[in-house]
Amino acid sequence: MQAADTQQQTPPRKESQESPVRSFLHGLAAFGEQLGCLLANARRALFRGRMADYAVIRMDREVSERMPHIPWFYAYLPNYKPPLSLESLHNALQRIADDPDVHGVIFLMKGPALSLSQAQSMAALFARFRRWDQQHRRLGVPAKQIVVHLEQVSAPAYLVAAAADRVTMPPLTSWDVMGLRIAPTYWKETLTRVGVAFDVIKVAPWKTAADSFIRSDMSEAERDQYNWLLDSLSDDIVSAISQGRNLSTEQVRALIDQAPLTAEQALAAGLVDQIAYEDQLPELLKPGTHANQKTDDKPAALKPYAQLHGLLYRRPRPQRSGQIGVISVHGTIIVGESRSFPLPLPIVGDDMMGSETVLQQLRAARQDQRLAAVVLHVDSGGGSALASDLMWRELKLLDQEKPLIVYMGNVAASGGYYIAAPGRKIVAQSATLTGSIGVVIAKPVTSELRAKIGANREVIRRGDNAGVYTDDQHWTAEQRRKMEEQLFSVYDTFKQRVAEGRSLPFEAIDDIANGRVWTGKQALAHGLVDQLGDFEDAFLAACRAANLPDDGSVRSHLITRPPSHLLAEPAKATQAAWQQVNGHGFSAWATALIQGEWLRLLTRDPIWLIPPDLPRIE
Repeated sequence: MQAADTQQQTPPRKESQESPVRSFLHGLAAFGEQLGCLLANARRALFRGRMADYAVIRMDREVSERMPHIPWFYAYLPNYKPPLSLESLHNALQRIADDPDVHGVIFLMKGPALSLSQAQSMAALFARFRRWDQQHRRLGVPAKQIVVHLEQVSAPAYLVAAAADRVTMPPLTSWDVMGLRIAPTYWKETLTRVGVAFDVIKVAPWKTAADSFIRSDMSEAERDQYNWLLDSLSDDIVSAISQGRNLSTEQVRALIDQAPLTAEQALAAGLVDQIAYEDQLPELLKPGTHANQKTDDKPAALKPYAQLHGLLYRRPRPQRSGQIGVISVHGTIIVGESRSFPLPLPIVGDDMMGSETVLQQLRAARQDQRLAAVVLHVDSGGGSALASDLMWRELKLLDQEKPLIVYMGNVAASGGYYIAAPGRKIVAQSATLTGSIGVVIAKPVTSELRAKIGANREVIRRGDNAGVYTDDQHWTAEQRRKMEEQLFSVYDTFKQRVAEGRSLPFEAIDDIANGRVWTGKQALAHGLVDQLGDFEDAFLAACRAANLPDDGSVRSHLITRPPSHLLAEPAKATQAAWQQVNGHGFSAWATALIQGEWLRLLTRDPIWLIPPDLPRIE
């Protein structure tokens, strides 16, 4: 459903309105691009002997959607490795596809932390790589190969492999695509034994984020929700393997039920093409081992992409004056500044998306006259209701001036969906977890625990409801009524945001809301998203929304926090140049830890937009 079709939007800036100065700078940049390619290709010819047949990309760590900004001090942390990104893989495959002499690319899958939605994005990237190769391939030259070597096999890793041209694995690697599971733990009885209870108010049976604290077992509503999520995600896995390996869906389901499989069993079942160690790949991939190539006894030359990329052929790409801004937001939503922690820490270890940081980025995007549209990449399970609404307002203002396209990553649920609602178009992967339109408020009560351990708390207060959010005592009947009144006010506002953004009747929202979590495929059927695809699909949608070409000639521009504070404005401001200043520095996360970020979250932002436990991909 295209929500934007019914909205009155400001027409995007057209290229014909470009100033002479900007036109000159654009022409100068294009000349620089061509000159750079000419010099790079001359160097390539000079060092041609250092070229390789295959570029090798090692997948052995966390994978992010966009290339992250890494604070300088992270490099000094022991065993720290910067995450891989789908953006950097996109750029690498585009460079490899451009080179006429490279035979292909090898992905060494050494236990990457991939999600199912990221695996789907990589499969789409492989298809895009083949199109790029076809555009530039000379007549009679075989297509470039995508080879995946599996040392560890998970469902997401194998979905990537299934989209490749050739799959290999060592003899002792097992095929561990064993399906999906979710196993929430319920702590009510344990907490009761130590004297802790929870006061919880939620808007619907499917808003189960706090059920683990107030129940001893799974509710029927929660069970139903997990079943429809697992059904959809399981279908995605089976379908991808079936199509990639030319097996029936019945065969794939049977193989998953039989897993783990040995390498020999996987080979016999047609799940892999060869059993080999990594050192045997050059021999397996020597020229003549795939169609239309002349036989050559010389093993294929392999080289890490990091060493090869400077030698690859460079093609000048057409450049347009318009740019698409990109803002990537992820983590738990909080009021204030964003936080990012270099190491896992209890409570505060996850990244936190601060409303103030994001508001500054959005205001910078509104003022940047170079930008014709903006893509917002969201990867968040939600958080503070107040922070979500503050960001929603600024996103709404941005969309009134420039088309806003939203791309959902692994999860954009509850508060994550709240901030996606203003988008003219929402793109998600089939396995993206989204929805969870609902609200919950919870607080622990520790009076019995303190009594058991002899900890006496004396309270002096003014005002009947002073300390209503603290753990002193349970809510009174009047206090609970007041909390419910606040909660349902937030829920009605949430539904109104969705109804407005998606052009749906307000009365119909309850049928798809009430805390229900959906996969991207299910959300598409319910009108909560517009299109299934990856970030590149969202980027091309932004180009079309801004009346810019969707042929790859439009460049992206990362929007970061401006160097000086920007006040809220109802209309466009003047153009400014920005540099990256964010809340990722050492002092930001250290101060948050020392001052007790967890305590501030529990007391300052009492109403939360968060989903329940989500399925784990095995």
